[in-house]
Amino acid sequence: MTTFWSTYISVLTIGSLIGLTWLLLATRKGQSNNTTDETMGHSFDGIEEYDNPLPKWWFWLFVGTLAFSVGYLILYPGLGNWKGILPGYENGWTGANEWQKEMDKADARFGPIFAKYAAMPVEEVAKDPQALKMGSRLFASNCSVCHGSDAKGAFGFPNLTDNDWRWGGDPETIKTSIMGGRHGVMPAWAEVIGDQGVADVAAFVVSKLDGRTLPEG
Repeated sequence: MTTFWSTYISVLTIGSLIGLTWLLLATRKGQSNNTTDETMGHSFDGIEEYDNPLPKWWFWLFVGTLAFSVGYLILYPGLGNWKGILPGYENGWTGANEWQKEMDKADARFGPIFAKYAAMPVEEVAKDPQALKMGSRLFASNCSVCHGSDAKGAFGFPNLTDNDWRWGGDPETIKTSIMGGRHGVMPAWAEVIGDQGVADVAAFVVSKLDGRTLPEG
C-alpha cells in the first residue's frame, strides 16, 4: 500500500474515532441526569420518544466499544501500513498467516493418514472401517449437495446407488471422476454442419444406431 493511501486510511479511521468520542461526550454533557415526561415532539404510529439521556449502562457500552477499537488498532493491522504490536507476531498479524498456520496444523495431523490411504489400492481402502467413516463424512460435506445425502442423485445429477454408470463404475474410474470431474455437455452443431447436416446426422442416429425405421418423405 502506498504512503498516500496508508495515511488516508489512518487519518480517516482516527478522525472517525475522535469525532464519535466527541459526539458521545458532548451530547452527554448537555443532558440532565433527571428523567422527564417531555417528548422529542415527533410520533411514529402513536409511539413517542422521551427526551431523556441514555441509560448509564448504554453510555458506558459505547465508551467500551471506542476503547476496544483503540486497543484493537494498536494490536492488529488496521491503520494503513501499520502492522500492530500483538506479541508473537514480529511481522504483523494477517488473516492469511493465520489460515496457513491452521492448514499446517491440519497437514501435520491428517497428512500421514491421507498419505497412507492414498498409497493403497481403492479396493483395500474400501475394506478399512476408518477410511469408510472418513469417506462418509467427506461425501456428506462435499458431494451430497449434488448427489443427495442418500447418493440417489437429483435432477441433472446421477444416481450413485444403481448399476448405471455413464463413465464406468470400476474403482479406478470412480477415483478419476472424483479427482478430475466429468464434463458431459454437448456443444451446439447447427452452425457448423448446417440444417441439412443436422437432418442427415439425426437420420443416421435413428436408423443406423437406434434401429428405428424412418417415415417416408
